[in-house]
Amino acid sequence: MLKGAARTATARRRARGLSGEIVLDANFLAGFGTLEVPGELWRAVGRFAVWIEPALVAEWCRLMRVYAARQGRTLDEGVLAAAMIWSEPTRGVMLPRERALRLIAAGPGLRCVWSGRPLTAKSLDMDHCLPWSAWPCGDLWNLLPAHSEVNQHQKRDRLPADAVMRAAGDPIREWWRRAYLEEAGLVLPRQFADEARASLPGLAGSAEPAPEEVFAALMLQRLRLRHDQNVPEWTG
Repeated sequence: MLKGAARTATARRRARGLSGEIVLDANFLAGFGTLEVPGELWRAVGRFAVWIEPALVAEWCRLMRVYAARQGRTLDEGVLAAAMIWSEPTRGVMLPRERALRLIAAGPGLRCVWSGRPLTAKSLDMDHCLPWSAWPCGDLWNLLPAHSEVNQHQKRDRLPADAVMRAAGDPIREWWRRAYLEEAGLVLPRQFADEARASLPGLAGSAEPAPEEVFAALMLQRLRLRHDQNVPEWTG
């Protein structure tokens, strides 16, 4: 729980016994208690993470050396450095692509969210709306069907400009509905909602955010990336 309080606060709870299938959703995590962080502190950590992370890694290595010295041991610096290398996230687009191919094969087909051009299995690209180079996020809401010529030769690793995003609002929301939210069963709608709540601002209190809410949060995250990282924009 994040609030604009002047201090951090914790409320610990004893988690219930775990058995069977576990879903790491908000209700499950809430069972362990809450941590309240001042809003301005949370925003600062997110904004300056590129500098904070190396400082934390360096401090952790220093502490490990101190603990080892107290035990009369010497740590291998190479092993220590290798253990602190962060595993880069992977670009998993298989599920959204499979959904897109199904829609292409069925009527009335599927169009590029940016250009409106009809898509085929050959021309289909799954575009990271907010570019991977600026924010490595492979959530369902961030992967959009785009024509390969538009994605690879026009948009590339740039951030869609505000006007471009607003023009593509209806196709993006329609893609979300057809690909995930209208799926029979609860798996894809739940995954879409859980990922949106976890990574987009302002959705934490929404149990099942509507496409309009997710799009509004996406627009806010786009603005944050533009402001905080000065990501180059694509104007269409």
